[in-house]
Amino acid sequence: MTDGQNELRAIARSLYELPPSRFTAARNEAASEASKNPALRALAPTLKRLPKASPTAWAVTALARDDAEFFDSLLDLGRRQREAQSALDPVEMRSLGADRQRLVADASSRARELAVREGVVLSGSALIEVGQTLQAAMTDEDAAAAVRGGLLVRGLTVSGWEPVALAGAEALPADGVPEPAGRTTGRARSRRANASEAATEAAARERKQAEDLAWQAVDDVAVARARVAEVDDTLAGLAERRTELEAERAEIEEQLRGVEADLAEVYRDTQLANREKKSAERDHLRATRRAKQAQEKLDQHG
Repeated sequence: MTDGQNELRAIARSLYELPPSRFTAARNEAASEASKNPALRALAPTLKRLPKASPTAWAVTALARDDAEFFDSLLDLGRRQREAQSALDPVEMRSLGADRQRLVADASSRARELAVREGVVLSGSALIEVGQTLQAAMTDEDAAAAVRGGLLVRGLTVSGWEPVALAGAEALPADGVPEPAGRTTGRARSRRANASEAATEAAARERKQAEDLAWQAVDDVAVARARVAEVDDTLAGLAERRTELEAERAEIEEQLRGVEADLAEVYRDTQLANREKKSAERDHLRATRRAKQAQEKLDQHG
């Protein structure tokens, strides 16, 4: 990249740091100043054609610039998600997916705070685009570089794990020189070829993951069926044992009723025997007295 191209990008970045409401006037002034400076005169037409960034693009760029550490954490999470996708690790992907939703929501809130601070209005649809653009940056390294480059003029969208379409998303191409209209460059052709190859690989990975999940589901069904059969056998054994115990209980209860009847009879017999004993003791006492009296009379008659 030439010195002129570096200068062009530096001026453009400074312009896109401004809120969109101030961009047009500042761009026109920068183009006018460049036309008066021999060293920058060649840049004036390009500066004049720079498009105004959408509120979405401005907010995401501001977040990446002013809260770089947080933006880096988003990109790191995106990298770990891509690794989990490549490893076909559904558990890790679900876990990271939850983290992704939380971080993107937090990032959208931070971007909105930056916009409010600078008087930039973000509508509901613009906030949705902010979240989509952040997810695109997490998914695609080129999209992340576009956001960090500070020249983003529109929001980005992502479809699964396919490369993000960046045509027209940046005010200036990577080499700093706008590409002629209607001309397809080698870089663009290469991007499309890479995108097609990446899409094919992504489709293959997704199919493999779907097959693995399907077979895992079949295995889970077999394990669950075996477990149901095992529990059924256990229940059948318990039902049989319960029947046996209930029969034993009935038999024991019958025996207990017989024992209780015998015990009641013993109680009655004991009471009768005690009464008979008392009667016999009284008879014995009377007989003893009579015998004693008779002996005394006999003794008196010598």
